[in-house]
Amino acid sequence: MHLIICIHNHQPVGNMDFILEEAYEKSYKPFFEVMDEFTDIKINLHFSGYLLSWLNQNKPKYIKLLKRLIKEDRIEIVSGGMYEPILSFLPEDDGVSQIKMHIDYAESIFGTRPKGMWLAERVYEPYMPKIMNKANILYTLVDDHHFKSVGVADEDLYGYFVTEHEGNKLFIFPGLESLRYAIPFKPIEEIDEYFKGVEERVGDLAVFGDDGEKFGLWPGTYNHVYTNGWLRSFFKYLDENKAWLKTTTFSEYISNKPPKGRIYLNCNSYKEMSEWCLPACISGRYETCINSAEDSYKDFLKGGYFKYFLIKYDESNDMHKKMLDVTQRTGMNEEARKHVFMGQSNDSYWHGVFGGLYLPHLRASVYEHLIEAEKLLESKKPFVEGVLKDINMDGYDEAVINNNDIKAYFSLKEGGVLYELDYKPSSVNIMATLQRRYEGYHDKIKAAASADIADGTKTIHDMVIAKEEGLDKYLHYDWYRRASFIDHIMGKDVKFDSFYKSSYMEPGDFVKEPYCAVLNEEKNHVRLSMERKGRFRKNGQDIALKIKKDIVIGKGENAIFAEYIIEGDVDEPFNLGVEFNFSFLGSAGDRYAEMGGERFSLETQGELKSARSIMFHDPYQHVDVLLDFDDPSAVWTHPVEVVSLSESGFERNYQSTMFMPVWDVDLSKGPRIIKIKLQLNKA
Repeated sequence: MHLIICIHNHQPVGNMDFILEEAYEKSYKPFFEVMDEFTDIKINLHFSGYLLSWLNQNKPKYIKLLKRLIKEDRIEIVSGGMYEPILSFLPEDDGVSQIKMHIDYAESIFGTRPKGMWLAERVYEPYMPKIMNKANILYTLVDDHHFKSVGVADEDLYGYFVTEHEGNKLFIFPGLESLRYAIPFKPIEEIDEYFKGVEERVGDLAVFGDDGEKFGLWPGTYNHVYTNGWLRSFFKYLDENKAWLKTTTFSEYISNKPPKGRIYLNCNSYKEMSEWCLPACISGRYETCINSAEDSYKDFLKGGYFKYFLIKYDESNDMHKKMLDVTQRTGMNEEARKHVFMGQSNDSYWHGVFGGLYLPHLRASVYEHLIEAEKLLESKKPFVEGVLKDINMDGYDEAVINNNDIKAYFSLKEGGVLYELDYKPSSVNIMATLQRRYEGYHDKIKAAASADIADGTKTIHDMVIAKEEGLDKYLHYDWYRRASFIDHIMGKDVKFDSFYKSSYMEPGDFVKEPYCAVLNEEKNHVRLSMERKGRFRKNGQDIALKIKKDIVIGKGENAIFAEYIIEGDVDEPFNLGVEFNFSFLGSAGDRYAEMGGERFSLETQGELKSARSIMFHDPYQHVDVLLDFDDPSAVWTHPVEVVSLSESGFERNYQSTMFMPVWDVDLSKGPRIIKIKLQLNKA
């Protein structure tokens, strides 16, 4: 029988050099140094484009080793989208172009033209053979879960199939989940028993395809795989049994063996992703269902749909719809197209054990490249423009105001808030924030143990590890998105602590409700007038309360000017808080805030001494944020931190800094007017 081993090595666009360096030293380098000792073993190898570019620039000896192994017919290079996009997230032309870009780049380095591709996160949809056919792709790999869910029996998985869409043919291989969970975690004896079982069932081919990082970079695996010699033992086992268990490449197998037959697969990904993309309140029920079902029924328990991440996380949808908007305008501008492609790197758009939506630097990378693309497409002459347009495809218009220095997006559907603010000189969206949300895995945090052993014999799906004690005290959930110019109408009894924990009630109905808007383009500025005729709830009665906020952005200006007018029939004093959230990627280092002549950390939490302005300094994103505002009665601030799950366990992640001036409002004296200026400068 034959064995195909396909190693997928990937690092997302925007990941930090020290992470790539660690992955190289612990995984990418030692894997092929060990393999080089076994001259009859063949590997199929995929590097995502960003990682391959980094290796080509920084590790010439490693590239030389790989080129030799390719020349000796021991490695087949597998292509993919250049910057590892999810194809179903892209326009068809972008998908084809990304694959061709990777093929061309791989050929320029290794001197061989890939025939197959690694499908990012194995997210498959029935039309994808057409995209791959246009890019001259012969084959791809998905999970056996894809096949089982349409009725393919276990004994029929030991080969490959042919599928098509509109006559566009594609060979498609099922990667075996059993091998994914066995390699490199199980003893060689158990793996030998598995292979012999396949052979006894007259299976001709077993396919293993998975992340290269599990060989050294995942928790505990370096010692297990290299120091304790698991990989060398595995390759030795294959070498000693090559008379009946032969490693091969995809192309070699296709040349010698016909497909088992036709197949048509539905929309699917690997099984774990089917849980992660479900709504958080349901994902736990799916996990319970899949774990309690009889084996013969599990294959038909289909979970969620990958694109639901765009519903589950508004922040993901914001990036995605901005990307679609920009890519439609790039035309033949190749430099702009490359930036858009880099902004399509999949990790930033989703979250599970993997996925980087919860990592601020990966979201920042998406925005950086999309802003860079837009800058290449815009006029260099001074301009200011505004538009009402349904950017995020929710059926409601957003307001977008744009000039040479800043681009501001306002959600009219939800509070008239500012949810994206691009500062073009630094190519940064200072509001790439993330809401504190309930995740299904939060129920496991109290059971997590920081002393749990990561010894390389368990997959990351089987471990429950907390990277610090007491994470449950950070499990606070926001009932609105973390944006700016959020209008909080609060009773005088609301204190900072209950606000921080989102454990209070507001008598006003302004935070999540729609604002009416009028956009006027004048000679040197754009004015956005937003208004909500809302209510103040008291003793079961609704009292009329109106907020109007005028936003002005001028030509050649790097500032937003806002004027609030609050009026209504409320006959008792209340508090108005205007909340701002700024994403600084982290709260430590040389970042700081300065107010009233005093500096303080971005980790500061509580009520500050009141002042009329504040400055946030972020030298890493090269931006200073300045807020000027009419004299408030109080100023509140706190870091917005989430508890998320990664390969190494549960961890606390800084997302943004919340800052909110609070004013006493007494409408018995007439309408209240408040002015605010938000300015961005190069740091």
